[in-house]
Amino acid sequence: MNRKISLIFGSLLLLVSGCIPVLDRGGEEEIIVVEETDDSEEQHYFITPTIDTPENYYRNVLRDGRYDRSPSRGVVAPSMNNRIDINQFEIGLMEIAMANFSQDQYYFREGQYLTGDTINSWLRRYDPEVTRYMYGLNPPLPEGDDDRESMEERMREAPLILSHVMEHNYLTGSEEEGVNLGGVVIGLALKSVYYFRTEDEDGGYHFHEQPLDLERVEREGKQMAQEVVSRLRNNENIGDVPITIALYQERRRGAIVPGSFIAMTQLGEGQTTIQNWEQINEHFMFFPSREARSADPNLSSAFSQLNTDVEDFFGRNVGIVGKGRYKNDRIEELTIDFNLQSHGKAEIIALTQFVSGRINSNFASLQVPIYVYFTSINGPESLIVQYPDRDPFIHVYK
Repeated sequence: MNRKISLIFGSLLLLVSGCIPVLDRGGEEEIIVVEETDDSEEQHYFITPTIDTPENYYRNVLRDGRYDRSPSRGVVAPSMNNRIDINQFEIGLMEIAMANFSQDQYYFREGQYLTGDTINSWLRRYDPEVTRYMYGLNPPLPEGDDDRESMEERMREAPLILSHVMEHNYLTGSEEEGVNLGGVVIGLALKSVYYFRTEDEDGGYHFHEQPLDLERVEREGKQMAQEVVSRLRNNENIGDVPITIALYQERRRGAIVPGSFIAMTQLGEGQTTIQNWEQINEHFMFFPSREARSADPNLSSAFSQLNTDVEDFFGRNVGIVGKGRYKNDRIEELTIDFNLQSHGKAEIIALTQFVSGRINSNFASLQVPIYVYFTSINGPESLIVQYPDRDPFIHVYK
């Protein structure tokens, strides 16, 4: 294919949904890469501007000005147990990528090479005798009778472990080479509890749950990862590009904090065998809770003081919960949610201002990002974003 590349510089109006502090980069250049095929068909790739935030998010590649959605979009929703795991799985996978794909050199795109049908086939139990199950990564069901008692025993013996596979692509772009795939990141979501049902002879359903041995889950997840690598290397669109695979451990259904990534591995260009794994020490903690009082008494005390201060301000009880994110046993991020009844806007403004001041005093020694969200029965009311060594960002929804 003959390829004609041109870089066009201009301005791009970026509309940001949600309110986060954004610094003006002085008209960051927008890169447009134009590819021309033998049929004189052109594809325009737009690189979105950088948003200057502590998270340092990846810039995105837009094909012909449109966001490229993954063909597997939607598969994740029914396969994972709760919404908070779904969100953390996707955002956390982008953070995993930062260790191997620099935000200055790579651009993000949702995975384009694993379709919904492909991922669904991987999530099934393995059975080489049945075509639709021959690519399953979950363990095969042991042989036995099909009566309810036997079926329950067989399913407990071989629980479904893999709940989802997520693909992210990282692209590079230059005038000489155009837009090219520079790396693939794959997340494997693993269950911590196996939920299943059996049917009796009268057609009645019986529902069961089985907590899983997490060491076994991790061990089998790593075995699945090697098979995933082999399949990716056989995909002509992926070929020899570097591959990162990360294992995510889900929480049980109804959990109030998400699970976390537990291990990752990186394969260089053309590498087909996983050589080693890097363990990831990460977890989330809920405030207030007995675990928080024991594991982080100082932060737990500061959170309780905030609760007391707000109740004194309001003159009544207010629903306040927190979520701390820890890496290597050190807090990295704190999120606080206020659940309010319906209030007047003047009261919301006063409360938001008051809490902003208490954040500065109660958590003065906490040098991590703090996000505070105020929500009522009417929806979002206001928010506070406090980054270390920066003035707080406050927004009240009208």
